[in-house]
Amino acid sequence: MKRYILLRLFAIQLAIVVVLLLVGLVAAHGTGRGGLVWSAAVFAIVAAAVVSYLIARGTVRPISELTAAFRQLSAGDFDVRVMLGRRGRVRQLGDDFNAMVFSTKTLVDELRQQREALNAIVGSMQEGLAVVDSSGRLVLTNASFRRLVGESKADGRYYWEVIREPDFVELVRSVTGDNPTAVREFELTSRVFACSANYLPAARQVVLTLHDNSEVTRSAQMKRDFVQNVSHELRTPLTAIKGFAETMEATVDDGNRPYLDTIIRNTDRLVSLVQDLLTLSELEERGTELQLEDVDPKEVVEQMLKLFDKAAHDKGLTPKLSASAWTGTARADRFKLEQVFTNLLDNAIKYTEKGEIEVTLRRDSGVGPDASEAGRAVIEVRDTGPGIAPEHLPRIFERFYVVDKGRSRQLGGTGLGLSIVKHIVLLHGGEVSVRSTPGVGTTFRVTLPAS
Repeated sequence: MKRYILLRLFAIQLAIVVVLLLVGLVAAHGTGRGGLVWSAAVFAIVAAAVVSYLIARGTVRPISELTAAFRQLSAGDFDVRVMLGRRGRVRQLGDDFNAMVFSTKTLVDELRQQREALNAIVGSMQEGLAVVDSSGRLVLTNASFRRLVGESKADGRYYWEVIREPDFVELVRSVTGDNPTAVREFELTSRVFACSANYLPAARQVVLTLHDNSEVTRSAQMKRDFVQNVSHELRTPLTAIKGFAETMEATVDDGNRPYLDTIIRNTDRLVSLVQDLLTLSELEERGTELQLEDVDPKEVVEQMLKLFDKAAHDKGLTPKLSASAWTGTARADRFKLEQVFTNLLDNAIKYTEKGEIEVTLRRDSGVGPDASEAGRAVIEVRDTGPGIAPEHLPRIFERFYVVDKGRSRQLGGTGLGLSIVKHIVLLHGGEVSVRSTPGVGTTFRVTLPAS
């Protein structure tokens, strides 16, 4: 490059000198001084060649130095500097190059520090972390991920080769630009993992975070097994106590009757508690299956209202059903749907002393950001009881949580009814909520998928 530029500059300057000499020779030919002119021409050409060479060399040297400096910079040498001249535009060009190199070095150092910090954070994570590119290859994995999946060399392999689990493969494929996040639980080598996936649109990559939930799942299973075993063991003695107590009703005198009534009342409460515990344990069991069918909620509600007709009549209440806006069916498990209405109506009647109890059934209009929700079955159970204070509403669906413990115990409540309702509704893919005003009443709202 240097030689090429030098030759071109030299050729241009020499050509200018030759043209000027030719013009001078033509002019001198007419005067008869050709020999002198030719001698002067030769001397001028030689002098011009030397001067042209020196000028061209002085012009090319800074360019050559700058080219060599760029090569060093591209090779990763950020300490390179150039001194192209003492003043003028060439000096300014050198100063600008040196400033650019300094800024680039500062930026690269910052990026290197950030990368080292990121690698340290990723490496210290207890959760497994992996990044999958658009072709399905693992471009980044941390030590925890490799340890959890039992693969010492995972980078560069396809994710379905590392974790051969259909639920995991389906999770990664389900995450797209339209569905950027997803979470799924799956089993691998007798361990339970919860995996969250997040899509990165700019890089077209998926970030996977793997949590080992084996101990948590095992502890929860032990608790459920304990509750089930204790509940089953309690059913037999409670049945015997209740049976003998009811047999004694015909023989006990008036003085001992209050004691017997207390035994029977508390036995009934224990039986209800044991039954609710068993129901809740079954609902929390992994892999619980629903017997889904097309069910008319209106028909189910009418049957449940008949069961509570006597209890409502004894308190002077007349429950009513408003379903004029309802048509069609819902996709649900009929038996479990009956449990939902049994608990909601039982609570409404127990805690309402006067006023009314109304069950409203309608279709969801689907107004809102998610138009696909249109057509869902919406059931609301409204009462005019004492209502629930705002501080209690967030915990109303927790197990054994009751607002008025003394009154709940007096009415025979177990504190598990609303928790059962929530589990059943969530199993159906629906939603349950509550709104209440103290002194006015309470409304429970249940939504279920349409057929």
